[in-house]
Amino acid sequence: MVHPYTRFRIRLARHAVAQLASRLRSSAEIAMLVLGPMTLGLLAFAALPAMLAAAEPLPFALPLLCLHGVAMSLPIVLLRPRVVPADVAAWLRPLPVPPARLLRAAAAVAALLTAPLALAYAASLAIWLVQDPGWMAPLRAVGGTVFSFLLTLACATGLLARGAALPQRSQQAPADAAAATRPPMPRAGWFYLWRQLFWLPLWRGATAGARQGALLAAAIGAGVLWMLGPQALPRVAGAIVTSILLVLLAHEADQALRRQLARVRGLAAGWPVDVAALAWHARALVLLGIALAPAAVTATGALAGAWHGTAGRFYLLLAWSVPPLLVLTPPFTARGRMALVALAIMLLCATGSQLWN
Repeated sequence: MVHPYTRFRIRLARHAVAQLASRLRSSAEIAMLVLGPMTLGLLAFAALPAMLAAAEPLPFALPLLCLHGVAMSLPIVLLRPRVVPADVAAWLRPLPVPPARLLRAAAAVAALLTAPLALAYAASLAIWLVQDPGWMAPLRAVGGTVFSFLLTLACATGLLARGAALPQRSQQAPADAAAATRPPMPRAGWFYLWRQLFWLPLWRGATAGARQGALLAAAIGAGVLWMLGPQALPRVAGAIVTSILLVLLAHEADQALRRQLARVRGLAAGWPVDVAALAWHARALVLLGIALAPAAVTATGALAGAWHGTAGRFYLLLAWSVPPLLVLTPPFTARGRMALVALAIMLLCATGSQLWN
């Protein structure tokens, strides 16, 4: 019989996953609209990194598989505040739950969260085993993928167990909390105001900063693999993944900025602060951060000689134009916004897939 603590943790995780799915519904609609039948093709690449690593000699394969397994567990860091919210964790910590029970509950939640990854790996393995390319050793491919997944599951269990057992942060005294709500001094300058009102809220008590950091790293990594990766990696898949990540990075950063701007406008209504000028400075700094991804793609593409043709120059124009377009356009309906994001993804994917033709 399942222990009540474990059952509660599993129900909490299911509730968090359902909430996340409802929030990502619009993004899923974009992905299905843009990718459509290509979704099955992209699914085939789920286990490809582990299989490529397993095909290497053992001294190289083992570190690569460990790196892949650990990297695939990093999304749990973003999901942990939803799976174990701070208020629920504060209520759970005083309970007399032994460490072994806590670890088993974390393992059950980790298995629930990594189940879609296991299904994707199984489908990808089945596709590649049927194709049976010359570079793949079937037994090593299956063993490497299983090893990588088990390592991902173990890391996810450790992250969730640590999140449930973290000590509670000390609460601010009422006087300190009241002092923290005082408006910053205008003489401090716009950079100080931006740091206090935009940068720190992005990271303190929120996952927006971590999400944007993960998207930025993924976009840069995908661009480097697309341009400078081994020939075994299909160029079209690299173009699609890089294009989607570039647009999603700009979309996520813009949405976080707009939400924070709405809060700041209400909070600073009575302050001697030019909120409009501060908003323009915040947009400029957001665009500066986003520019790291297209800059990395531009640099690696120049090393690979990808920008000589018309398709290359047009892709560069689109990659550098999409972030300002998303950040500087006025707000409109959610469907209109999704249509704009989908159009940007389709244009980038279509142009990027022609670079190596």
